[in-house]
Amino acid sequence: MNRERLHGLHLSIVAGGLELAQAKLTEPGEGDLSARIDQDRFLVTPARKDKGKLKVDELFEVEINSHRVPEGASTEVGMHRAIYARFPSVHAVVHAHPVKVLALADEGRAPDPSKLPNGGTILDRVAWIDDFPPGSRSLAEEVAMGIARAPSLVLAAHGAVTIGATVAQAVLGMIRRERLALMTRGG
Repeated sequence: MNRERLHGLHLSIVAGGLELAQAKLTEPGEGDLSARIDQDRFLVTPARKDKGKLKVDELFEVEINSHRVPEGASTEVGMHRAIYARFPSVHAVVHAHPVKVLALADEGRAPDPSKLPNGGTILDRVAWIDDFPPGSRSLAEEVAMGIARAPSLVLAAHGAVTIGATVAQAVLGMIRRERLALMTRGG
């Protein structure tokens, strides 16, 4: 990948973090975003950093086929790595804690695509992932298996995950899940 394209990926993650923060889908220090660089590497956001105030030089490059986690990188690197390893067509992953999605999860429910006009599309499918410890290998494996069922996941007590061909598409998927959660709750 050339320098210009790599810089563009950095910028897309920074822009995605700002959009998530402005949409109030993540609190400072929560959530993470990533983008595939190539078949072997991806960029990921730092841990405990306000995603609305990211800078391009704060992102971490991570190898997909390694167990090494760069110091300071998101605690959910394993989840992103598992998705990229299993799905070469996925180029972006967003993990956030949208309030309305979390409220549904507390009730044991996920956003219901049937509430959308015409029942939604295949891109509106949502899968449920049981409660696993944040940052754990078991959570990473369950999330990767969940992505095989749907492009959007609700993690019991731990937010939501969306994927996309671009960071912007994955962020839009998260915004859409939050709106769908509001519709599911009847609001």
